[in-house]
Parts: sequence; structure tokens; C-alpha cells
Amino acid sequence: MTHKSSPFLIVFSMKHIALVLVSLAFLSTGLISQNTVPEVTLKVAEKSGFLGMGKPRFVKIALSSRGEDKILTSENVNAGPLFYFTMKDSGEWVIDEDFIKEELVKLKIDQDGTTLGIDAVGTPLKGTDHFQLTFSCKKTLLLHKPFKFVFTMDATTDIVSMEVPQEYWPGYAKYTTLALETEKLFSDGKVSEAIASTEQILQDQQLKIYTDFDSLGSKRLAMYQKLFSDHCQKYQEMLSNKSVETKQKIVSSEEFITIFTFVSGNAANDQYLGQSTKTAAGDLAEKASGLLTRSKLVRDSLNQALDEQTVRFLIQGSSAERIDFKYKYIVETVAYAFSSVNFEDTTAAALTVVVPEQFKARLQKYALTNAYETFVRVVNNRWKAKKPIFPPGFLDNLQKDTSSFSLPFYSTLKAIEDFYKKDYTGAKAEIDNVMKTSYAYELTERIDQLRILINTIGKNVPRDVLQRIKEGNRAEERGENEKAIEQYKDAMLVAEDYAPAAFALGKIYDRNGDSYTANNYFQKAVAADSQYYTAYRFLYNNFFKNANFKPMIDLLTQALSRGNDYFDIHYYLGIAYNGSAQYDLAIEQYESALGLNGKNINANIQAGISYQNMKSYTKAREYFNRAIVIDPENQTATENLKRLDELQK
Repeated sequence: MTHKSSPFLIVFSMKHIALVLVSLAFLSTGLISQNTVPEVTLKVAEKSGFLGMGKPRFVKIALSSRGEDKILTSENVNAGPLFYFTMKDSGEWVIDEDFIKEELVKLKIDQDGTTLGIDAVGTPLKGTDHFQLTFSCKKTLLLHKPFKFVFTMDATTDIVSMEVPQEYWPGYAKYTTLALETEKLFSDGKVSEAIASTEQILQDQQLKIYTDFDSLGSKRLAMYQKLFSDHCQKYQEMLSNKSVETKQKIVSSEEFITIFTFVSGNAANDQYLGQSTKTAAGDLAEKASGLLTRSKLVRDSLNQALDEQTVRFLIQGSSAERIDFKYKYIVETVAYAFSSVNFEDTTAAALTVVVPEQFKARLQKYALTNAYETFVRVVNNRWKAKKPIFPPGFLDNLQKDTSSFSLPFYSTLKAIEDFYKKDYTGAKAEIDNVMKTSYAYELTERIDQLRILINTIGKNVPRDVLQRIKEGNRAEERGENEKAIEQYKDAMLVAEDYAPAAFALGKIYDRNGDSYTANNYFQKAVAADSQYYTAYRFLYNNFFKNANFKPMIDLLTQALSRGNDYFDIHYYLGIAYNGSAQYDLAIEQYESALGLNGKNINANIQAGISYQNMKSYTKAREYFNRAIVIDPENQTATENLKRLDELQK
């Protein structure tokens, strides 16, 4: 039977794994030796005593430190710029001042043919004739290599060798600490940390003197191989485990990706490689890189699957029998979110959305934040991939559910997708439907801005005009109103019929309390663009604030005659007629508005009030009840119905 191996599982031989276990033995053996101070005996005289009849003289030379510490360590031996040794007389003779002055100059240190001189200090020992002799030499001497003490006498020369144990070599404490730490980390299964500890040793050039240093490259590679092999197997087991949820698999995948990234990026680092490890390290890095690429694809696939699972109810709508308040809340939030994007920036890396705070609070209250944010992410992924921004089926199913919403959310979102597909004809048709049926001025104004942008694109407005509008906007943001006005006026000089320039001027004057000048510019805007809803709104609001119902009626009647058969136009014309006590005409406009969108509470209430003013109590009651059916908790409708009951008593 032939077994097909998994594409994710890379198997290393047991030889490689065993290598790690065996090779780490260096960490606990061979480094720590007995604390024995190296000492040698050197002949300093062939004869002694009267007429040279005495025995030869010897001294004992031992490694020391600057402070002549009783216990030597690699730290105190290697402290400072010099190495130190002590010399004591051996036998029956005594080092005296004459020996220091006349004979000590004959002592030299030789290492690999290089001769080093010494500097000696003799200190008399209290109560005796002896001297404690300490001498030093420069650190060109290498403690990790054997060296010789050479003393030249009259006829002969005595030479003795000294080998300093490694516990006194430079860096020994660091080397042993890291080595033992590596051993513990590895034995605890912390292979990544063991690798880092090994690499810390390899980075320190001072530690190259230790005999096991050269083998660390191979040991390091074996650790990488074990780390990779272990995680390959665990990764495959995780993916094939059906009891692990998709979300947890994504979290785990990120952890494995971190390991595969670590191996692929570091295993073949030339800093740690020799000729014997370069090829194997390169092969390992290549395998890790291949698995890294595949694991990222798997993670992205899992993310996509989770995202689709999370927003499936939103995409399917009533076709999945999920037409509940949660579905409605998210659709409303999505409509407001994507109508807030900067439509002018068609090259943005992502569609940045803004959501009213009350919508955010509502999503959080009903645990819908994750579903909403996931949907926004799905849309942005599609935007980056240059696909239609909304997932397949979303708009089609939303269109079927349009009657479930009081506002034209389908047309809002369809207009936005058509705009990004550059289907401007389709977008304008949906925009017109939004303008007709929407009573939410914030949503309507946003879509009106999209309509204006499409018109600007179609008219090929001179670039200079658009640039001046942008400069004016920037000046406004900085609070430089005079400079903004100058830019907008310059734009109008170039293109007198460019409505957005006139509207921008109107807004500045309106904000500064100059309603007369503001209204003149708003009038210029609607004269240049007969469907400029936002300009109409600023105008009729200014008239309404001052109870100027006659000009308000004239304006809105003119708007209707110019094709603006919109809910808001009819509704506010009804308000104007009601304010001028023309209740019959007000009712006509309220009913026209309700003919476009019968789900507006305020239009029903206002129609009821107008009927009540005309003493048509039955009709008034009908409209108050309609408002209560739409929102049983609406206090205004309930209070008006109570007042009507009192009138009819």
C-alpha cells in the first residue's frame, strides 16, 4: 500500500532529533571544572649559598587577580587591563629585595614565540624577611592558550608551561550561564527560547575560545529542525481535528504562522552558519517558507469562511427566515455607514465609514458589533480585490425585504455599489428613489452629495474649479473663513453655474448668522441645480425659523414644479401651509408625502393635526392611529389622540 504524505507535514529523521538530545550534553558537562588555581614551579638559580655550594632555588608562580582575591573567578582574573600572578619562594631560601632588584628582570613570559615582559611589585610580609611578590603582564597574553615562564640564569634557562583551566578564561561565567539556561529551556520543551540562548552565545565573538563553540552551529540547526518538525505535526493535527471550531483554528494558525515565519527567516542566517550547516539550513528555511505560504492561505480561507458564517444571516435576509430586529438594525447601520464614505476618493486603500454613536450603542446592546464589523471587513476585502463591494446575494435579498424597512436602504446601498462600478445611470435612478422616499435628512443629504459628485463627473467641471473648492474646504477646516470665501468666489468666477461653490458660500454665511446673504447663495445653488435637495433644505429651514411661510411656500412649490417630487418637499410644504392656516392645502401635501412613504410618523401626526384644525375629527383620529400603529410608544401621537378625545366629549 502506498501512503500519500500530507502537504503540511515535514518529517525529519530520528537521527536529527536525537542529535539535539545528544548534542545538548555539552551544556552540563565539560564546562564546569574544579576550582584549582594553576601553579607552576620555576628554577631561578642553579646554585645558592656560600661559594655556590647550596642547592638550586625555585619559586612557585600562580595565577592571581588584581586584588589578590582568595577565590579566583573568570570575572576577577580578567578584570582590568592586566593579568596578575603571584610568586613565592619555594624551599629554604627567601625572596628578598636584592632578588627583586637584580634577578627578576630575567623572568619573561613566552606564548607562541611572542615574549612578554612583566612589571613586578614586592611587598614585605609583616614580621618576616619574606616578600609577597605580585607581577603583571599585558592582556596580549591569551589565557585560553598554553604559555611559558622563562627564567634565564648564568649558564642555563629554565622553562615551565602553564595551562589555565577554562573557568578562568574571559567570558566563562556568561558562557556557562547561557549554556545551562539553554539546557533547561530545551529540557522544558521551550525550543524557541533555547535557540535564542544558543544564538546569544554564537553572537559573542569572545566566546569562540571555548572548545565546544564550533559545534554550536550544528546544534542550533538541529534545534530549528526539531522546532519545525514538531510544529508541522501539531499544525496538521489541528487542521484535521473536527472538534476544533473555525475561530479557534484561526487563532491557532496565527501561532503556527509565527513559528514558520521564525524558522524561515532565521534558520539560514549566515551569521550562525558554517560550511557544514549551510546547505541543510537553506533546505530547512525553504521548507518553512513553503509551509508559511500555505498556512497563510489556509488562515485566510478560514477567516473568509468564518466571516461568511458570521454575516450569512445578513446576506440572506428573509430567505433564511431571519427578518428580525437584529437584521433590520444591522442593515440600517450599514446604510448609514457606507453612505458616509468619501466618494471622491476612489483610490482609497479602504472604505472608511462613520456610524452615529446611537447606532454603535444599539449594536453593542444587542451583541451585533462583531457581525457589523465583519460585514464592513468583507466589503473592504472585496473593494481591495476590485470586486462589486457588496457580497453576492446581499442586495438582491435586501431588495426583496424593502417593504420591511421604513427608509430606502436598498436604494441607498445599490446607488453606492453602482457608483463604484461606474454605472452612473443606475446609481442616479436609485438616488432619485432615495430622494423621493427618505425622510431622514442625514441619509438624504449624504446621497444628495453622491448625486452632485456624479453630476460633476458628467459635466467635466474644470480642474481649477475643483481645486479651489478643495482649497476652500481645507481653509474652512482650519477656521480660515475669509480665505475659504475667496476660494469659493474664485471658483464661481470660472464656473458661475457650478452649484456646489454657491452652496459652500451659503453655508459659511449661514454659519456666521448672515441669513440674507446665505439665502442668496442657496438660491443661486438651486437655480444652477434644480434638484439640489440640500440647498432647498437650508433655504426652507431659514424661512421656517423666522416663520416666513409665504417665501417658504413659494420655494417649495417651485421645487415641485422643477421635478423634486420628494417626501421632504411635500412634508415641509405641508408645514408651511399649516403655519399659514391653509389646512386643506397642508393636508394635500402631507398625503402626497405619505403616498411616497406611508411609514413616517410625523407626517401622519401632522395630517391628523390639520384635520383636527378643520374639525374633521374622524380623519384626524385615523391619522393619529396610523402613527401609533407605526410606533405604539410614540408619545406625541398618543397625546394628540388624548386631546382629540377631550375635544369630542
